[in-house]
Amino acid sequence: MLRTTTILAALAVTASAATAQDKPSIAFVVNAASDFWKLAEAGVNAAQAELPDHDLQFRYPSQGTAAAQNALMDDLVASGTDAVMISSVDPKNSTDAFNRIAAQVPLFTTDSDAPQSDRIAYLGSSNTAAGVQAGEIAVAALPDGGKCMGFVGFLGADNAVERIAGFRQAVEGSGVELVDVRGDDVDFARARSNVDDV
Repeated sequence: MLRTTTILAALAVTASAATAQDKPSIAFVVNAASDFWKLAEAGVNAAQAELPDHDLQFRYPSQGTAAAQNALMDDLVASGTDAVMISSVDPKNSTDAFNRIAAQVPLFTTDSDAPQSDRIAYLGSSNTAAGVQAGEIAVAALPDGGKCMGFVGFLGADNAVERIAGFRQAVEGSGVELVDVRGDDVDFARARSNVDDV
């Protein structure tokens, strides 16, 4: 939660000043509704208590798609949101939308970056390092080598691409083979089916 509070404090500093009687509004937009985001949501709620002079919003898009995320950001900015932090579902196909938002309010990315956009900064951990760590664990668990599968929410998201690359880097030459990576678009039935098919 400290990380979320720190991120929100950084957003608060860069949010444009609202009128004297209004609180600056900062929105944290995630890529899809999933249990993964519950701790971040708790962090935003805790940060709201620590930053009473700001209006902090934690928002899930209606669907885990770039179109739904982009529409949500447009709505937030139109309603007066002063800054946005987002975990991009599809950074390569969201650049124009992100640039449009970044031209209006400070835009940051977290969890899944959109490095080709005009966002101010990516605030988060290294997804490549996380993939390397997972690969090292796989090598330790399979000292004689073996085959494994990868499962992610969104195959095209930068966090997934970077984690997979880090994993491959760590297992290279170890005898551990990443046979395939399957995405589920945060559809729990599809995620279950992906695992059951292995």
